[in-house]
Amino acid sequence: MMDFQTMFSLQGKKALISGGTGGLGSAIAEAFLRQGAQVAVCGGHPQKAQPLLELAQTIGQKAFSFGCDLTSPRQVNTLLEQVEQQMGGVDILVNSAGINRLMPAEEYSDEDFSHVLDVNLKALHTLTRETGRRFMIPRRYGRILNLSSVKSLIGTSADYIAYCASKGAVNMYTKQLACEWGKYQITCNAIAPTFVRTPINSFQLDDPVFYESLTRRIPLGRIGKESDIAAAALFLCSDASSFITGQILCVDGGLTAMQ
Repeated sequence: MMDFQTMFSLQGKKALISGGTGGLGSAIAEAFLRQGAQVAVCGGHPQKAQPLLELAQTIGQKAFSFGCDLTSPRQVNTLLEQVEQQMGGVDILVNSAGINRLMPAEEYSDEDFSHVLDVNLKALHTLTRETGRRFMIPRRYGRILNLSSVKSLIGTSADYIAYCASKGAVNMYTKQLACEWGKYQITCNAIAPTFVRTPINSFQLDDPVFYESLTRRIPLGRIGKESDIAAAALFLCSDASSFITGQILCVDGGLTAMQ
């Protein structure tokens, strides 16, 4: 008999979540903590993880927060040294750090374009590579989850040229890494959400015209919730998904099915 309760548990696992101090990353961090994992989050504002640290203390779990500029290989190596000291390793890596700069393609400077790709793609690779080398490949085990977007699959009317390009690249990065690291029993998948209310997009969702036009195109008639993304992340980072790799899971209420 299969033990489904154990398959979906993260008990005893050690998770590192970039961008885990805000937005979708913090929701994933809380879900992992409640499912039994030790959790380390990193980002530019480590103090924002205080609610997570307090929750960990309340439920008797361990959580840590580290500051890190993920575009700096030196700081990434320092981060992983700290994680190793505190948790002893990493079983699960969630790459949820990301940025966007809204402007039309014809006005997008080389500097702005490079910055978006540096954070959304290059930094993702640096953290993934070093986590794999240090922890996952030697142990022949790992779960890697990348946060993509439905904008990696479908276009939008304006202002997302660098973001769409970076997330499309994340999709192919996910597939290729799954092919290369499968021999180490490391899975790599991605979640592609539609809009979920976070501090960086609330100004768009507060516009009733924008909100109505968005939800009209979603078969389920609503935007995503943080819990929708956290639940998908739990599945893809648990042993229940041990035979799933190289996949891009759209958590979008059917939006991409309507295109």
